[in-house]
Amino acid sequence: LNPFDVQSWIQLGLTAEIEQHDIASAERYYMRAAQVDHMFLPKWTLTNFYFRQQKANDFFRWAKATLEITPYAADPVFAQMWLMSQDPRRIARAIPDRGGVLLAYASFLANAHQYQSVAPIVNRLVAAAGHGNPADYGRDDQIGPIEDRMLAAGYLQPALDIWRSMRQANWVNLPAPTREHPLNNGHFEVAFFGHGFDWAPISSTGVTIDQFPSDRNVRLTLSGIEPEHCVLLRQYVPLEPNRAYRLTWQAEGHEIDLPSGLAWHLHAASGYPTHNQGHFSLATGDLLKTPSGTWDFQSPGTDLYLFTLEYTRPLGSMRATGTVTLQAVSLQEQ
Repeated sequence: LNPFDVQSWIQLGLTAEIEQHDIASAERYYMRAAQVDHMFLPKWTLTNFYFRQQKANDFFRWAKATLEITPYAADPVFAQMWLMSQDPRRIARAIPDRGGVLLAYASFLANAHQYQSVAPIVNRLVAAAGHGNPADYGRDDQIGPIEDRMLAAGYLQPALDIWRSMRQANWVNLPAPTREHPLNNGHFEVAFFGHGFDWAPISSTGVTIDQFPSDRNVRLTLSGIEPEHCVLLRQYVPLEPNRAYRLTWQAEGHEIDLPSGLAWHLHAASGYPTHNQGHFSLATGDLLKTPSGTWDFQSPGTDLYLFTLEYTRPLGSMRATGTVTLQAVSLQEQ
């Protein structure tokens, strides 16, 4: 009686498909629903129909149409895409250039550990954002953490690709590191992004970390109730395997006893294959032993590391109290 009643067309399609096994009539009813209503429900209905029928070309056509208009979370569509095909390029072609959908798909890929496929999606997201506020497109609460997860899993090249995309769009103010110049923001003049290839201050009880970009330093305050061991700063760094490197730093302690328990550490990135070398880790001597410190070391056979400043209570000492001012740190290939 009402040819514009989309719910009735869809119900006719379901009856024909499920109860009568009349696929041709079901398709005709679903298509009629899409003709009279250009909103989400008919498109999603056709996406599901062609998924059940395993008609890949029609499925991806309607999945893309669904994503172009959906007001809902898109993960069910992404999941069906990956069940239909494991070709990330074919799936990517069906993802529209909507900022929210691209961001959701980047998160979906990261959650599925499809890290190699994330970088092209983030590149499209950055382009779709244009001159918009990067924070509105997930830079801080989604893309940054995805970058950390990729690096923690050892995926250096995709993480570098994402960083280059963000740098090109001025989403971050630091260049992508190189293995010859692997450490970023060594003079602390750029406000911490807190992810990836920049310093990330790590919150711990009894520890305060303040950055002063205009003064080009970082102040660490230890209250005496900090944990016996804690990480204070960290940054992922790419290094050439089996090469000689020199770390240099300038730091001043104020009302803090020696040994301070503070030292730089270099760890193989968690989860990264270490060629049967186990979990590699190196550490300098005490950060405050001299105002200007130097540490020479040779990188093992991997190319991605986590560089950290850590506090460990020295045996026989009370927990440290006082402040430390970091003025510069650099890491160079010899």
